Amino acid sequence: MIYLLLKAVHVIAIVTFVGGLLMLSVGVRIANLAVHRAVRRWDRAVTAPALALVWITGVAIAMNGHWFGAAWLSVKLVVVVALSALHGILAGTLRRMERDDLVVAPASWLGQAAGAVVVAMGIVVGLVVIKPF
Repeated sequence: MIYLLLKAVHVIAIVTFVGGLLMLSVGVRIANLAVHRAVRRWDRAVTAPALALVWITGVAIAMNGHWFGAAWLSVKLVVVVALSALHGILAGTLRRMERDDLVVAPASWLGQAAGAVVVAMGIVVGLVVIKPF
């Protein structure tokens, strides 16, 4: 029963985190201070805690299933670390844009962040469902 509860919390946290990550990726492309403030408030209150829950429940599930050492999980973890790093980059960029009143221009590659999130989530879901290796 605990496994199913962990899995449910994990999936809810993932959906919340990915939604927030997509919102961050759009927020850095909008030159509007009010939008930046709203997105940052949401990030601090919802997206960042969801990321913490993703990691906590994910590690607990992997330990419960004895999956550490499985190749599919190792690949998944690389993708999840990259998504976590992207969250930090986007949140930091948005913070600097808000602090410096839009003077900071986001890195050009951040314009592709939303697409990268969608592709990364497709890879993660494929790995978890299929467990190809």
